[in-house]
Amino acid sequence: MISSVFSVGGYYELLALHRALLEAKFCDEPNDNDVSGSPTVASLHRQLVDVLIEAESERKGEDARSSWVKWLALSSDRREWKVALDRARSEPQWDGWTEEDRLSYAEALLSPFSVPDDLLAEFIRCV
Repeated sequence: MISSVFSVGGYYELLALHRALLEAKFCDEPNDNDVSGSPTVASLHRQLVDVLIEAESERKGEDARSSWVKWLALSSDRREWKVALDRARSEPQWDGWTEEDRLSYAEALLSPFSVPDDLLAEFIRCV
């Protein structure tokens, strides 16, 4: 097994990487549709956001954490919701998937956002 370490040098690099991932995942016309629904990209993005929240909280205090929590609370009127919904609707394998497969894919699509179970169920119904 190959073991490697990737280092991001500070707050502004964390923020730049976060913004790049958002752009890649929620682009209206993606070049690579697999990026949005990748569980690996979703996991990396969640980890990055967690580190970014800690870094910003250290810099600006607990109000920064509250701002992040508010921003991460996804709703159906957000642009990211609409882009992810379009992506799910264009997934050719969706109809053949189990409910568990659909749930996993939807969670990856909507990452790094916080999506309560009822909203996740609504997302799946809307597809």
